[in-house]
Amino acid sequence: SHGLNPEDWGGDTPMLPVSARAGTNLDLLLENVLLQAEVLELSYNPKKASTGVVIESKLEKGRGPVATMLVQDGTLKAGDVVVCGTRWGRIRAMTNEKGQTLKTVGAGYPVQVVGLDGTADAGDDFHVVPDEAVAKKIADHRIAKEREAELAKTARMSVEDLVKKSAAD
Repeated sequence: SHGLNPEDWGGDTPMLPVSARAGTNLDLLLENVLLQAEVLELSYNPKKASTGVVIESKLEKGRGPVATMLVQDGTLKAGDVVVCGTRWGRIRAMTNEKGQTLKTVGAGYPVQVVGLDGTADAGDDFHVVPDEAVAKKIADHRIAKEREAELAKTARMSVEDLVKKSAAD
């Protein structure tokens, strides 16, 4: 129903018996992922400005806003200025899933980032920009667009709607 045909039936989708709970065949899964990446010639440009997506974001006591991001292209470095939706900031610290401090992160890896001006929304794309002035300008523009959209929703009430509403009250 999803258009996936297993390789055993002449399709192009590998099917593997894997269990994360039992820990079986995880090495086989990793081997097949690497094989598929090689066959599909998947690559990234490590010198490109980094882009990706915010997985989650929270406010931690003592650290401030902490965002978990998945780097999808380029290399993210400590000190980079990023824009995530309506949030922006200079990356002060990055840690991996084991809590180790990182200086750079390549594509395909998740990282916890400290340094944004607030908690970003999950699903927001992030982009590295040249400097803080550009980041602030982009974030302010996006905030203004959101306000305009919110005001447009409430401003659509007509005089007739007001009369009907006051008559009902």
